[in-house]
Amino acid sequence: MTKSSCRAAWRGLLVRAALLSLLASASACGPAGPAPPPEVAITVPRGGRVVVYVEAPRAIAGPILKTFTEQSGIEVQATYRESLKERFLPRLKEDAAVGRADLFWGASPLAAIDLQASGLAVPFRPAAARPIPSQFRDAGFAWIGFAIDPRVIIYNKARVEKEHAPGSIADMADGPYAGKGALARIDHGASAFHAASLFSLWGADRARTFLNRVKGNGTRIVAGDSEVVRLVASGEALWGFVGLDDAIGAKREAEPVDILFPERMSLGAVASPYVAVLLRGAPDPSQARGLYGYLFSSETAWQLGMNDRAIITLLPDIPKPDWVPRMGVFNVMRVDNLSVFEAFRDNGPFFEAWGSGGAAPVP
Repeated sequence: MTKSSCRAAWRGLLVRAALLSLLASASACGPAGPAPPPEVAITVPRGGRVVVYVEAPRAIAGPILKTFTEQSGIEVQATYRESLKERFLPRLKEDAAVGRADLFWGASPLAAIDLQASGLAVPFRPAAARPIPSQFRDAGFAWIGFAIDPRVIIYNKARVEKEHAPGSIADMADGPYAGKGALARIDHGASAFHAASLFSLWGADRARTFLNRVKGNGTRIVAGDSEVVRLVASGEALWGFVGLDDAIGAKREAEPVDILFPERMSLGAVASPYVAVLLRGAPDPSQARGLYGYLFSSETAWQLGMNDRAIITLLPDIPKPDWVPRMGVFNVMRVDNLSVFEAFRDNGPFFEAWGSGGAAPVP
């Protein structure tokens, strides 16, 4: 072997050794960030109280919290976003920071990631959460989703033929249905998660341009999904985007609307998860863990599907009514939750201001 070939072989051995060292180091340390917490089998204590902040609608959360109290004897002190409105998240963070709140029930990951970034979320991993897909939980279990409320299209079936109904968020800006729909404001919750997902997917410039076109073309911009349902049911708007819970509620109340999952042949529907967060400094830790675990129980999953404003559990093999779709029968848009949160945070003034002035009705 020549001297040069010996040097080449030696360099190859050194490179290989370095690679092996890096692989061994990666194997020892695991992925970036702290190791996830161990799974915990939940035992619900008897009695006591738990303080929970609830972003989900009272019509959905209330019956579940009531049943939890009846079965455990634990008093639930619930504060709902629909009562505090824009003061909800600041109050939640204030109370969590001084140990006056135990648990957060979110309607999307946005507020959950905010709590995590503020150091107010405690990683927690109930064993019953094992089936939850990775898209619907934090990698370190600072928050976990237990159900999803996909963003769906509703349309007035007396004025729109099913064969010609709009099928995409893009139809809000272009085509025959542009300017004839309704959308909720995007300053919080699932509608904000929907818009921020577009920012994450398209980039800020394209998403801003799109939403400004929608705002300026006659689309009705209203306070929330329930108002979108009212406008579509009355025919004041031909169609709109809402959570599946409000869409099913409208159908159950015999409103003249039908439901479509958007982007059926492409990216799929934005599916905002309902999430649980255990708060740092919880004054009632045992009761908080008990309620957290209860959100992942088969009974809660069953109740979520049986509600007249039903959503879809992330637990498998739970009986449900025929009108509630199962996971797998529609496309779910793949999103990076942290990227979605960063888009919402970095464009906060735009999300807050968009749609605040409303728009003209459909001619």
